[in-house]
Amino acid sequence: MKITAIRVRHIDESLWGYLAEREKTLPLVTPLDVYVQFKETRGSWFWDSGTALVEIETDAGVTGRGWCEDGCRAIGPIVDNHLSRLLIDQDPSETEGLWDRMFRASTPYGRQGLAMMAISAIDIALWDLRGRATGKPVYELLGGPVRNTIPVYASALHPVGDREVRDEARTYVEAGYTTMKARFPFGPGDGVAGMAANEAHIRSIRETIGDDIDLAADCYMGWDLQYAVRMCQRLEPYRMAWVEEPFLPDDLRSYARLRRETSIPISGGEHEFSRFGFQQIIDAEAMDILQPDLRRCGGFTEGLKIAALASTAGLPVIPHAYGATHLHFVAATPNAPLAEYFPLPCWATPAGPSHRHMFLDEPVPVGGNVAVSNEPGLGVRLNPEC
Repeated sequence: MKITAIRVRHIDESLWGYLAEREKTLPLVTPLDVYVQFKETRGSWFWDSGTALVEIETDAGVTGRGWCEDGCRAIGPIVDNHLSRLLIDQDPSETEGLWDRMFRASTPYGRQGLAMMAISAIDIALWDLRGRATGKPVYELLGGPVRNTIPVYASALHPVGDREVRDEARTYVEAGYTTMKARFPFGPGDGVAGMAANEAHIRSIRETIGDDIDLAADCYMGWDLQYAVRMCQRLEPYRMAWVEEPFLPDDLRSYARLRRETSIPISGGEHEFSRFGFQQIIDAEAMDILQPDLRRCGGFTEGLKIAALASTAGLPVIPHAYGATHLHFVAATPNAPLAEYFPLPCWATPAGPSHRHMFLDEPVPVGGNVAVSNEPGLGVRLNPEC
């Protein structure tokens, strides 16, 4: 079987669905809070929502699909003008060799960022293709399932008002989630008052869900070390499951120093690329939990290596964001105990008319758990409206 064609389609939808557009309008801490003109909302500086869908065709009539973010519409030119020439007429089952060739060939402009995201989408498509060609789900090709169902955590709890947040947290408990994650509204520029508001947000949720539910919270790269140390001191009594991504991803010294200052586990890695980047995190002893996104860090081929590195260091891997890709990965990875899920909050309106679900047949949590499809490949179909 040989690869005969590679196509990239840009879709004006986010991989995160309605969450992406909603978060552009909410008061959340971000790495641009240090600039007054971009402090109000993420939407003041964020790019337009977009996804690149990569389709790989073969002479056997089998097609595989992979995807990644594409808000800047840059994935198509990278694939069309360069990476495709390394794939045409090649055997699609040679995932290791194809990945290595693409990585080495794109090194002058790649190694991280958009080039790695393009490689990720291609790699995901190759694994989907292998599954469809062999009639097996991807998790079987990755080594077989290590769990029958996948626990997922409810990732939402934005700072939209105390009553709304309490109601939302209560619905997640009732739905069977045993872990949930909130978002912090404030960072260093908001001073002590912002710290108090951050703490009040967490306190409201903890009081609502009780002591038996794990509670994490996301800083989205918006803190600095001094602020993070002080903030974690205030959060210690609330038994946090983790504090996520407090600093910019390259600031590993701050991550490592914060870990030494708090008993709260520190997580990150959603904006890291390749096993080399994650090895640096591990070497620096910078994080307690690694959160790679396979649609950024290199697809399944690299994700397996990252999980192996994490395993040797005794670290869990909890992938960033929901989707079929991460469900198959968690199903086959012993040290990946959880997947992230974005439920629609009880206070939010349903997805607006401009949002279309990109994939059909994507599993939905029941009782805080997801059963992965045993359909060939990734087990999802593209919505024909996209």
